[in-house]
Amino acid sequence: MVNSEFFNKMTDRHAAITDGVFAIAMTILVLEFAVPTMAEISSGAALSEYFLSYLAPSILIYFISFYLVYNFWENTVILFNFKKISYGILTLNMLTMASVCLIPFATGFLFKFYKYADVNLFFSLLILVISLLYLLIFILLIRHNFKGYFNKKDEIRSTLQDDGIELPNLKLYVRGVTLTVFYILLAPVITSLISVVLAFVSPLLSLLSFLLTLIFVFIIRMKRIGKDRLENVDLTDDEKEFVSNIRKSIYGE
Repeated sequence: MVNSEFFNKMTDRHAAITDGVFAIAMTILVLEFAVPTMAEISSGAALSEYFLSYLAPSILIYFISFYLVYNFWENTVILFNFKKISYGILTLNMLTMASVCLIPFATGFLFKFYKYADVNLFFSLLILVISLLYLLIFILLIRHNFKGYFNKKDEIRSTLQDDGIELPNLKLYVRGVTLTVFYILLAPVITSLISVVLAFVSPLLSLLSFLLTLIFVFIIRMKRIGKDRLENVDLTDDEKEFVSNIRKSIYGE
């Protein structure tokens, strides 16, 4: 039997190292900028060309990458609020962190070759892989924390179809904060897929499509903030704590 105190400490250490990975990744992003030498910039015209062809696009790419890394960090804050986390989920989290560490490299690659479809495709696929890993972690967390509810599929189906008896706290799992988290995690998956398609059409549009993540997440939070209160649902103390923690992560309440 696994010592629960030891495992809780391990989970806390995982959360700490995860924060460290994000802090380093977000810092390294700005280090990808290449400062030209005096030999490379010998005139005002060359400096203007540098600003237009390299620096301006790089700054745009930097802010997009920074927001994406920040968005993934927010996802991690939400996911670590789940009470039960397995070894498998922690391993998946480390795989996700390894992928996050590739974002500064992919961003530096874009700085120099943003006009090429292959580079945009590489960046978009990397963001897609990370987004799908977060979605998988979330699904496993739901199953791990609320396993009992997945053993009552027939009762749930009957409840939904016939509007008959209602399982205790069923609404918590068919709508509410867990559904909001799912939508938030789905947003970067959708924008990544859009970016992959646009990479073959327009590299600039492929990059700008990631701004949809910001728009989608904002709309999701605004539309669902009232629905997530679940005031009429009978919750256990553990479930109330879970809902409260997730709401604080999503809305800062």
